[in-house]
Amino acid sequence: MVITLKSALRSLLAAFALLVLGGSSAHAATNQTVFFEAPRDLTAVGSQPSTDATRAAAFADFERLGVKALRVNLRWYDVAPDRDLATKPSVDLTQPGSYNWSPYTSVIDTAKAKGWTLLISLSAPVPKWATASKADNYLRPVPAEFKAFATAAARQFGAPNVIWSIWNEPNLETFLKPQLSGGKPVSPAIYRELYVAGRDGIKVDAGLSTTKVLFGETAPVGGAGLRDRIYPLQFLREALCLTTKYKLDSKCGGKLEIDGLAHHPYQFSNGKLNAQDATYRSMSRLVSFLDKAAKDRAIAAGVPIYLTEFGIQSKPDLLWGFNYVAQYEVRARAERAAFYNKRVKGFSQYLLTDDVDTGGFQTGLRLATGKAKPAYNAFRLTLDAKPAGGGKKPNTSLWGLVRTATAATTVTVQVSTGGAFKKLKAVKTNRIGAFTLTDKYRKGARYRYQVATTEGTLTSPYVVPFSGWLPPNPK
Repeated sequence: MVITLKSALRSLLAAFALLVLGGSSAHAATNQTVFFEAPRDLTAVGSQPSTDATRAAAFADFERLGVKALRVNLRWYDVAPDRDLATKPSVDLTQPGSYNWSPYTSVIDTAKAKGWTLLISLSAPVPKWATASKADNYLRPVPAEFKAFATAAARQFGAPNVIWSIWNEPNLETFLKPQLSGGKPVSPAIYRELYVAGRDGIKVDAGLSTTKVLFGETAPVGGAGLRDRIYPLQFLREALCLTTKYKLDSKCGGKLEIDGLAHHPYQFSNGKLNAQDATYRSMSRLVSFLDKAAKDRAIAAGVPIYLTEFGIQSKPDLLWGFNYVAQYEVRARAERAAFYNKRVKGFSQYLLTDDVDTGGFQTGLRLATGKAKPAYNAFRLTLDAKPAGGGKKPNTSLWGLVRTATAATTVTVQVSTGGAFKKLKAVKTNRIGAFTLTDKYRKGARYRYQVATTEGTLTSPYVVPFSGWLPPNPK
């Protein structure tokens, strides 16, 4: 085919027009699941247990927000018989009838009835009789006992739309002890045995051979001197029996079957991170790690990543909390990065309602009082803006997600440079509500979009273009 200079120029101009003025969702991730986790609102355990009223209100919020998947952290101790005794109960612990599932039944059954995807993470604390010492709820859980529990849980709650994960943040002493023995990490080996036992309980003993079981659920950062936590990439490497040079140590164990790597990519501090940490600002480290692990056949190639617990801390947290606008801007930036990472198959939001204790998690879309933060509307109508290209006047690249969308829809993107917002362009989303748009440079620009819904026309919170991970003046 002969291409003339005029036709080439015409094609170039058309492509430029699409870049600057048009929307495109050709590279959108249409198979990524966003899990929502709200233990305070949904599960009847802990210092702030849920009630029928809080669960009903939470599910009403979820419907309004467009939530279609939940993560439930199912703690072994909460459901186990004789949990505070050192003597193992004389019942068949592989059978669901031996446990009291009531703290979790309502939320799991409701989500399953709606056809939502469920991620059930089996985790600590554990009954005393299931530990090596019989005197603690975290110290060296016995793999055989965990296998029985995993079997019972899978028999109770297993379904085609349920994904399982083994342990919550096993690289932290808060959830698994000991992390060290004689100054050397031991929790990776303990976790590996628990994972294998739990996986076999779910896939073999409970007969759910095709269900997904995730590995890791690691916390994002390690600790100085490895006193109470291990760096996540070090923990994962040792749990997969890899040397520091990523060679498989056959004496430790062979290839491990994992259906996905689960990780919690928080980053509350802006301080310097260790090279073996992995936060939402360094998700490429997880991809690189998995590729190295697969190279020496410790795992299969192409193992996907599930970021199964994540949120941005806001005020009233006085130490790490962003202001309310920065909270949703940073969260949108993190989700955008995950959305375009081909290996990331799951993202998440933790919490719906903040912890009452301001020293706890303030990552919710609502304050502890129940009042909605700006992040509430920003979650269902997500928008991110960042500079595209170099120079002093770069274009602005917009990415948005209408989370309530169930099919392609049209949004009206608006811009303001100090005055009223004006229409920039009408853009059609893809089938899951995602869209992109690139605008020319505008000094002092703010962007938002509007979309017609059954509630009427909704307007997203505004965002400003910013580079990197921190918006202007995040105080």
